[in-house]
Amino acid sequence: MRALRDGTARALAVDLYDQLHAWVAGTVERGISSGEFTACDVAAIGTLVLALCDGLGIRLMLDDPRVDLATAQSTVWRAIAPALGISPVFPEV
Repeated sequence: MRALRDGTARALAVDLYDQLHAWVAGTVERGISSGEFTACDVAAIGTLVLALCDGLGIRLMLDDPRVDLATAQSTVWRAIAPALGISPVFPEV
């Protein structure tokens, strides 16, 4: 919220999102290189992962009774599985 009012905080927030996006994209690229994932639009998957994690993460922080960690994990996984060519069932960890 501070980033809405403060240009310095906004620049920091944008930089942090860029770093998160690069981290997710790097993970996907390594998965493609190793054959774990099928080739896909890496930037689009990175954006999707961050958007889903942000939205579901807020609901988890608010202790929304309709969203628990398992639901959030499986929702993200099902959404990205087709693009990555992996099973839509979240793996046991």
